[in-house]
Amino acid sequence: MKKDIINRFELKLEFNKDTEDPSRLFRSFADLIDSIKELDTTLAQSINTSVSSKIYLDDIEKGSLIGKLWNHLVINDDNKLDDNDASEEIINDFIDESRSKSLEFIESGKSQVSDLENLANDIDEIAIEKGLAKTFNYTKLDILDLAKNLNEINDAVNKLEEDEKFIVKNSKNKTEEITKGTDKINIEDVERALTSEEIKSQSIIYYKIKRPDFLGDSQWEFKHGNKTLKIKILHVKWLEDFHQGEVIVVPGDSLKVKIKQNFKYNKNGYLISEKTEIVEVLEIRKN
Repeated sequence: MKKDIINRFELKLEFNKDTEDPSRLFRSFADLIDSIKELDTTLAQSINTSVSSKIYLDDIEKGSLIGKLWNHLVINDDNKLDDNDASEEIINDFIDESRSKSLEFIESGKSQVSDLENLANDIDEIAIEKGLAKTFNYTKLDILDLAKNLNEINDAVNKLEEDEKFIVKNSKNKTEEITKGTDKINIEDVERALTSEEIKSQSIIYYKIKRPDFLGDSQWEFKHGNKTLKIKILHVKWLEDFHQGEVIVVPGDSLKVKIKQNFKYNKNGYLISEKTEIVEVLEIRKN
């Protein structure tokens, strides 16, 4: 059965009133709202993998930048069989306490995989205490997703200056402070810790160009069937010729390329990550 959870929280941004580049503060504020929404969704997915989430602005106060928000989480959104009979209050408490633990983790400056695993264990203990872990849909947090959520929050906060900070207040009025300057988690370290098998391969394939990389420092965008892919080209000589105008390609043209792929799997055969790179451009097919 679906469960509608309304989780309320407040964000306060403390800053100097005569600060330069005020748009930076609003970008940071907006990014933090989105990042907390994603964190809450990851936390809720440990209760049931089928979760949808929408965030709403309830009020905004003058004087400081204070936003009162609520996150509408729908647990078991696809209405599959579920034995979770926990009340909205219990699930709200789980979200609040787990979020607080996560924000404490960021502010502590911890960034090692072992620290991340300890955080996941702490959140698991909260679920056990609330009686949520006994349901058959419960799963322990995916630490890779958790790491990405925490890094997104860190990115939002790093737009602040040294004397600026966020204060996050949950529905129980418990507050956490987040300031600039904490270390991010190395995602590759997390992947390595989770990986029990790595499969590498090379193949030749056609990609249709959707958007070239004219600056030379990012990925190209391609179409492959119905999929849109962003892939980096490692073929240095071909890239030099392209950027010097000696090779001309436009959106709609196709490249015949040699690619290398790297797939990482955990002990259960679950795909953790995949990476595709173009090692050589073999041919151009004009549209």
